[in-house]
Amino acid sequence: MRGSPIIRSDDLRSENRRRLLETLRLHGACAPAKLRDLTGLSAASVSTLSTQLIDQGILKSEKDPESVRKTGRGRPKTLLSLNSQAGFTITVNITIDHIEIQSVKYDGKVCESRSITTDTRALSEDDLLSCITQAVDELCDKQTTKRLLHIAVAFQGVTEHATGTLLWSPILQLQNVALGESLGSRYDISVSVENDCQLMSEALSQKNQQELGQSFATVLFSHGIGLGLFLGGRPFSGIRSSALELGHMRFERNGALCRCGKLGCIEAYAANYGIERMAFGNSISDVPVGRVSSETLDDLVGQAINGDKAVSQAFAIAGAAVAEGLVNLFTLFDPMPVALIGHDDRAFSLMREGIESVFRQNLDDEKTVSDLIHYFNNEKELLEFGLIQSSLRNVDELFSDPGFESLITS
Repeated sequence: MRGSPIIRSDDLRSENRRRLLETLRLHGACAPAKLRDLTGLSAASVSTLSTQLIDQGILKSEKDPESVRKTGRGRPKTLLSLNSQAGFTITVNITIDHIEIQSVKYDGKVCESRSITTDTRALSEDDLLSCITQAVDELCDKQTTKRLLHIAVAFQGVTEHATGTLLWSPILQLQNVALGESLGSRYDISVSVENDCQLMSEALSQKNQQELGQSFATVLFSHGIGLGLFLGGRPFSGIRSSALELGHMRFERNGALCRCGKLGCIEAYAANYGIERMAFGNSISDVPVGRVSSETLDDLVGQAINGDKAVSQAFAIAGAAVAEGLVNLFTLFDPMPVALIGHDDRAFSLMREGIESVFRQNLDDEKTVSDLIHYFNNEKELLEFGLIQSSLRNVDELFSDPGFESLITS
């Protein structure tokens, strides 16, 4: 007869440490009593674990300033919080022609940042690594604590989970760049590399859960078309890679030339270059341009609002192309809320006609059409939040391991 699985004491202690750190990261400084309520741990467990984590420099204990100001009997309340001096992480955001690198303390506060403007499509693998490591070295030298804990990379393209390899992206001429392994070897730490749209989905899952629920899709309009999925409260990705290339699903057979070299991809109509190409009346066989500036897109939006039919149609077609891809997605996962990111409200309103026309033709419940689409124009904020949280979550996992004690106290 098979018995119940035995839970090792180290596994239980690791889970309890992780739960405590996760709660403090989500709720901020807490009194021990509040931690007990939020975590479901016993008073003895909270006391033992917090004492260990304080001794290791991971948490800090301070008197509650509010209770100190109050007069009366009793000792001032103690607040437990994440110790900013436990170490720091580095975040790297690689987008077309721009690399943003930040140092972030363990308590989540951004310390320093470096911005690199460069032609990413002209970089060699050595050039790319040199750009990143030079900035990382500069930021590390400026930290009061020299304990670099993790590097988290956001990439506008397809990545591989296990190795942190940059598999493919239109923002680079390179493929299969072993960035995670290179950075991990150089700095002797763990490195995570994730798709930028998926990180935005994680940010939305925390910031807008009431609006979007536990299962939703995120579509990013940019140099390409990104897709992120959250299903049942968890991020969804491919078996080996970030996958989810909505932009390269087919919208029209033998249609517009995509940057990937194929014809008729959704991206060829809905990405910034696709909208510009159609709005200017250029041939759909024209080779896609490079980066389309935000000023150019703003001008196109203005022209459409002022009655330019050709430009208005370009935005409507962009919306229809993405909607076709989403309908295919819905056949696999059922209709779900969709967060659209990357343009302002005016541009999305121009796309809405195309989106809703496709939805009306393919979805049974007409009421669902207006309920499914949600617009967000805080792309930079969402990506930064998602990237920082991803980085610090990896550190929390590191600190949750009982085997890490000897390293941090040495």
